[in-house]
Amino acid sequence: MNGTADWSSFASPLLTALPEAVLVLDDGGVIRYVNPACAELLGHTTAELSGMPIGSVLVPQPGQRVDVVTWLQRWAADRNSPQMRFLTLTGRTRAGALLRLSVRVARLLDPRCYVVTLRDVTVENREHLDIKHAYLMVSRILAISDDAIVNLDAAQHVLFFNRKAEDLFGYRADEVLGKSVDMLLPARFRAGHERHVAAFAQGPAPSRLMGERGEIVGLTKAGVEIPLEASITKVFIEGAPTFSAHLRDIRARKAAQRALIESEQRFRTIFEHALEAMVLLEPDGTVIALNAATQRLLGDRPGTPGATFWDLQWWQSDQSDQARENLRSTVARCAAGEEIRLRVELGRAESPRVVDFSLRAVVVDGQVTALLAEGRDITAMLGY
Repeated sequence: MNGTADWSSFASPLLTALPEAVLVLDDGGVIRYVNPACAELLGHTTAELSGMPIGSVLVPQPGQRVDVVTWLQRWAADRNSPQMRFLTLTGRTRAGALLRLSVRVARLLDPRCYVVTLRDVTVENREHLDIKHAYLMVSRILAISDDAIVNLDAAQHVLFFNRKAEDLFGYRADEVLGKSVDMLLPARFRAGHERHVAAFAQGPAPSRLMGERGEIVGLTKAGVEIPLEASITKVFIEGAPTFSAHLRDIRARKAAQRALIESEQRFRTIFEHALEAMVLLEPDGTVIALNAATQRLLGDRPGTPGATFWDLQWWQSDQSDQARENLRSTVARCAAGEEIRLRVELGRAESPRVVDFSLRAVVVDGQVTALLAEGRDITAMLGY
């Protein structure tokens, strides 16, 4: 069938009635028939499109060297090629607007022509690109997260294993993807973990944050058990749950906690068994603790934690308000960084005790965190 043939009579009324855009090309890529849906899609009349080269409405993309006719010839040569079976090309309307078009092609031998269907996928393509961009952004963020992230399917098989998870467990991602999460857990915890995840999947909560589940235990490739803090979230995709676990190695934290406890225990031992009287104060002068030597020094009037240092009942009962205000000022000077050394009289006026007294600040990371008052009874040395 040549260019003078009656292409309209060839195209059946069925093609004309189809809601999908259809056009017929001759071997040279010239449009010989356009149905109304195609004319509407491209913004032309059927008469305008008839006789136009296909390259006028299906245009090469930037950087694309192959024209549309060549695509059609390649498709004819290998109709089963996946690349040729589903094409997405750029279309141009009469007004110059560009569309993304899904193109399907059929080659007829009698008459020799191509039947082409077009579907506008501009919106779908944009949505797909947006989703792909969002997925890539999220994937990259998760990949470099400070937390180890392990995603699981409904059967608790690993779907995603980020770089931090590789560092934490010692596996490469390709060693765990598709496998049961059991390989990351000590054997004694596997059954319980499976029950917990199943209960979480059926429960109403969309997530459990770190600290809510308590400590869990992981197992490295080398067989080392590691304490972990975990958060878990779930989403349902086509009715099936997908889980995302964010894991944090807490070995360093636990070691720091143990060191702190041991340090506090050492301090408490020294504090309680010191021969000199010691009182630990807040920077504002509130009493935190008094040691046993203080209790012995002051007898039945040692004072209690929570009181302010200058209001304790240690001082002589006839101490003036001015003297108390001076002591308050002394505490403030110490909190500002000054080390105080003086002699004071404690106890009752009729039987005072003379104490060599010092007050110094406890500084941590450049901040005054406490004040330490120390006293040594020198009454006997002075001959009282």
